[in-house]
Amino acid sequence: TKLILLDSLLQEILLAFKMPRAANQVDKEDPEYLAKRAKNNEAIKRSREKTRAKAKDTQTKVDHLKKDNKRLEDKINVLGQEMQFLKDIFLAHAGAQNPGAAVAGAIAGMAVGVAAGEQGGNMQLLNSLLSEIDQPTPGPSK
Repeated sequence: TKLILLDSLLQEILLAFKMPRAANQVDKEDPEYLAKRAKNNEAIKRSREKTRAKAKDTQTKVDHLKKDNKRLEDKINVLGQEMQFLKDIFLAHAGAQNPGAAVAGAIAGMAVGVAAGEQGGNMQLLNSLLSEIDQPTPGPSK
């Protein structure tokens, strides 16, 4: 009971020392209040329209980037298939001309790098090696 008495006494003291609050009653018919509310409502409307426009713009960009990404992935697949086809033809050609078979393996590796656009893929070296394979080798003719 002493604890309850102390608690209620403390609450009375705190209430006595609180600053009185200003009346929070607003006259909703006051022209100044109505003007502020109308201005605030317009600001809210503009803000929401701006947010919608930004979201729509972002979605448009996302759709465009997804479409572009799909196109590029398809192009990568097609170029990869084309590169494999050309590599197979090259290796078959190099295998038919057996003297250059050792060079052909090196060229095939470089061709893959050049076709993939790697740095260090030297196109001149590749062309000189290809011309070396195409030259007839000295020796007995059949």
